[in-house]
Amino acid sequence: MNKKEMAKLYQKMSSKKISIMEAEEKIREFLETVKEGIALDGEVRFPKRGIFEILTRKPRTVSNPVTREQMTIYPKKIVRFRASKKWNA
Repeated sequence: MNKKEMAKLYQKMSSKKISIMEAEEKIREFLETVKEGIALDGEVRFPKRGIFEILTRKPRTVSNPVTREQMTIYPKKIVRFRASKKWNA
């Protein structure tokens, strides 16, 4: 699902009549708020829904399939969403 499809779904689920542009803006604000929360605390929890958290991937060595040259992939931080076991989809 891309952002446009998510905006259409949000527009259908909204109790008020809003345009797709307003729905996209609200989604953008929500995502920015989640980003700021993750940057401050390292995780954002939604009760009975799940957790957005930061994970640090370890460095690893891989080989290029064409040249067989060994390369190092450096550690990096990623954001992961872990769904709650109590989530009723």
